[in-house]
Amino acid sequence: MYLGVFDMNHRLEQTRKVLREKQRLMQLIEDDIRELEKDVQALEEMMGSVTMKKVR
Repeated sequence: MYLGVFDMNHRLEQTRKVLREKQRLMQLIEDDIRELEKDVQALEEMMGSVTMKKVR
């Protein structure tokens, strides 16, 4: 008969595993955001140089 008893060490290890996965995903998302910010900045610079050429 199962009484809802579980191995605390197993539960702790599973929790740690989930936490590591979440931290890794968070790092990947942060890296993606930095890359997108660089891309936006590069596009803004390109648009600025195109605008400057049209003004001249």
